[in-house]
Amino acid sequence: MTAELRAPMTEELVWANVMRPRIPLVYLDLNTIIYIARALGGDTKVPESYVDLYKAALRAKLEQRAMFPLSGEHLWEISKITNPKQRGDLADILETLSDYNYLLGRTVIAELEFEAGMAQIMGEDISAKSVLLVRPTFGQAFGWVGGMKIRNGAGGDGSEAVRAEMSDADFDKLMARMNYEMERRMLRGPSDEDLEVLRADPNFQPEVALEGQKQRVEWELDTERVLNEHPKWRRGRLRDLIGAREIVHEWMDIYTRMRIDRRKGGMPDFEPADDELRSFMGSMPHTQVAISVKTRYHKNPLHKWTVNDIVDIDAISVAYAYCEAVFPDKAVRAALQSSKELRTIGTFVPRRPEELTDWLDSLPTVVAPHLLVPHPIPRPARADTARRPSHLLSQPNAARDGRAG
Repeated sequence: MTAELRAPMTEELVWANVMRPRIPLVYLDLNTIIYIARALGGDTKVPESYVDLYKAALRAKLEQRAMFPLSGEHLWEISKITNPKQRGDLADILETLSDYNYLLGRTVIAELEFEAGMAQIMGEDISAKSVLLVRPTFGQAFGWVGGMKIRNGAGGDGSEAVRAEMSDADFDKLMARMNYEMERRMLRGPSDEDLEVLRADPNFQPEVALEGQKQRVEWELDTERVLNEHPKWRRGRLRDLIGAREIVHEWMDIYTRMRIDRRKGGMPDFEPADDELRSFMGSMPHTQVAISVKTRYHKNPLHKWTVNDIVDIDAISVAYAYCEAVFPDKAVRAALQSSKELRTIGTFVPRRPEELTDWLDSLPTVVAPHLLVPHPIPRPARADTARRPSHLLSQPNAARDGRAG
């Protein structure tokens, strides 16, 4: 444990019981995609290195040396862009790199981390209950299971009736085309014409989600008030305070419900001692990332909290814990890099696009790249080292080895 903290992040983290591809996952935040789009569009104010990064990412994706999953936060951020053409340009890049693969959302990840931590303490085997970390649908980011369904006039399942009117092959093609169009439209957001139709539906209330995010900003502003009234906390056990408030505000309801569900299901109650409970909370990877980033933000009494901060932290807390590389904006990167306690996770956080380009080009070809394995996998070696990732069964990559540089 980190010596200077009394409620620290544990060295032995307890990961969500998820299965994932054995190739590295790389998370690009929307700012990076915006720079790539501008550079591809000929904007001379954007470094040409962003074009090189896009080409390296595309190579890594096509050669199945890396995956570039999206998050629910990508959808959130794109939805705020009012220009449909700009949304479309960004979505084109995200679609090309991701194939609409999405990471599990933070709420589901949190529940899985709670479950794994409880199982470890109680000596329970939950290996048969694993779920997929990445799936090719936006529903993955929200914990939704299943895909598009055909409804009949009465609101029931009309899939079989449609299937009966065509061959199985044609039905499968129809469903694939419909699912693709659904994913495409979700990522791009509604056109101006579609938005007019949606606004006529009383169930269309995007303001509800925004209000929820604003309430979370209010919580951070209240934390800021506490710190301003007790400034010694910024010089002392700040991470302990932020951690306690994070658990209480974000996760205590889920934790309590899971304990109740255990009792209802006839399982032993989860009643750890205080030290064991602190270790339990300190071993949740994604929660600890969020605590660290918020701690760094709260160290600065002049920081102005916004909804964008909350969205960025939500995205990076999962991505940093469950991807092998992340490319966030400068503020998030600075918070991650200054959080020494997070270094045990080992995620690569480049400062410049050139660094990520080199890292991607150094990834080896992998035998059975999409074979599902438990998370975590050992992290790939940095591009500036001579070592190759020892966990990957690599083969020579003729296309890459033949390139200069």
